Amino acid sequence: MTIKLKISEFVVRRLETIKNDCSGGLFGLMYQGTLILLGFNLESDSGVGLNYKRMQDNFPTEVDLCGLVKIGSVSNAKAHLKEILTDVDITDNPILLHYNNGDIKASLFIHEKLQDIDFEVMRIDDLYNEFFFVRIQCQLAAFCDATEQSIKESLFGLRINLATGNSSFNIAGSDVYLTATSVIGCDETKAISSLLTEKELQSKKKSAPVKDDYETLNVNLLVKNSLNADDEKLTRSALNLTIDTTNKNPMKIPIAVDALSMLNVNTKLSSLYEILVESLCRILRLTERNLLTQLKTSGKDLNAPIMYHFKPEELGHFFTCIYRAGVSDDDPYLTSKRKSLHQHFGLPVTRPYFRRGNAYRFKNSKSRLLVNPHVGVKGSVIDGTQYLVQGKYTYHHYMQDNFDDNGWGCAYRSLQTLCSWFNYQGYTENKVPSHREIQKYLVDVGDKPQNFLGSRQWIGSMEVSMCLNHFTNVDSKIMHVNSGAELAQKGPELKFHFETQGTPIMIGGGVLAHTILGIDWNSETGEIKFLILDPHYTGVDDLSIVQSKGWCGWKPISFWDKKAYYNLCMPQRPHIF
Repeated sequence: MTIKLKISEFVVRRLETIKNDCSGGLFGLMYQGTLILLGFNLESDSGVGLNYKRMQDNFPTEVDLCGLVKIGSVSNAKAHLKEILTDVDITDNPILLHYNNGDIKASLFIHEKLQDIDFEVMRIDDLYNEFFFVRIQCQLAAFCDATEQSIKESLFGLRINLATGNSSFNIAGSDVYLTATSVIGCDETKAISSLLTEKELQSKKKSAPVKDDYETLNVNLLVKNSLNADDEKLTRSALNLTIDTTNKNPMKIPIAVDALSMLNVNTKLSSLYEILVESLCRILRLTERNLLTQLKTSGKDLNAPIMYHFKPEELGHFFTCIYRAGVSDDDPYLTSKRKSLHQHFGLPVTRPYFRRGNAYRFKNSKSRLLVNPHVGVKGSVIDGTQYLVQGKYTYHHYMQDNFDDNGWGCAYRSLQTLCSWFNYQGYTENKVPSHREIQKYLVDVGDKPQNFLGSRQWIGSMEVSMCLNHFTNVDSKIMHVNSGAELAQKGPELKFHFETQGTPIMIGGGVLAHTILGIDWNSETGEIKFLILDPHYTGVDDLSIVQSKGWCGWKPISFWDKKAYYNLCMPQRPHIF
């Protein structure tokens, strides 16, 4: 039976950005007779190429090597497919995806011949609706000597213990348990995503926000207290597996496991146990490689491996890296590793994608801050083109954090939003500064008198620029306009800013400050609207209220005071990776 082929819109977009002839491995997910292509990586410029099977462990479980991508002129495609054929597990017929001058052609490799196959491009919002992620976080420990053999034996032992039925799982927030032989507390034929849906329905609001990312189902790794699956009592203690060694005093290496699996919404509960076990084994293989690399580069001093999940917007898929604790992002080895990842994914080296600060931030019920509240807000300029902020940020406004800054703190809040953007994009690991920290810095550098600290005094665009440089090591351009009406003429400059920098802009004028997230501009007629994030909001962080009441929304030129001058603080991206 011939498979049905779908290609993620993210893949199509990436193909359009690669200009040189190259090839690489295709990665995808098989479900219900359909193969969805989710991503690809490229051969190194050095000619060394990729170990496709090895890189597979960096992808979420269920996302596997499924074929070859060729960009530009095609040569030796069959030979290359034969080379990776033994590493393709999810289909008997690897895919050849050929992109050339804007055209995409897909072929199946059947009996050593290429056979054309039709495909469908899956839109990004459909991806978010039809797939979700399962995440396991737990604590394991490896006991070993600082030798290659001991590390391999210890990590192999951990994987064997997990794979031989000695582990159980609990769907977080539910009474559903999974063992090697049964599903407890739920019909095993039920779709896994139904558990996620039921949990969402309990707290669903009247106006659901536009889905702009994947949902995540958290799972706990548990210890079985009995061997009887029918009446066993399962505890919530973390599984701590150890391997005995001949050394009486082996090292204990803590492993804070954080593993992902990507699943279609129709995946049944009955298949989840094996997927979770493979997810743990996959992350432990990565851990083993990290420890062996440490052994080669640092000798016998082994640091705890720390797991980071990255999901660059350009890629649209997760990629997991393990970095050792206690090492700076500027470490030469980590710098070299990140550079190779940029090359393998065809990403520019002018901005960070795989620094620790870039790690994906999963939704946290404890966080009250809204992320990217502009998503779903529609512009209204006739024949206009939108130029928007690139990346994530958090919405900071009056009265948050139980702090009363109503009437004076709008520029502070806009600064916090700007700082959050640089934090989310990995340019800094510094936390968003508080009002007091902002004031203290301005006093320390002599910009403000001592009595400014703890006061309710305003700050403006120049102070925001100074603070951005201090807290995030970022420079800013200042654009001055003599009146709000003059902003109507700044479409070209703002277009250029959002295309090249993509950072939110703080604008101050009179006694008010706002954050500009983008413009909707018709270059022919000159009509322009501004996507404004308003820090003067004093209510709860409810997305439906923020959007429907216009606290985040498109504003016409009349929004700006014609009698007031304005200064725009336009942060510039540092060139780092």
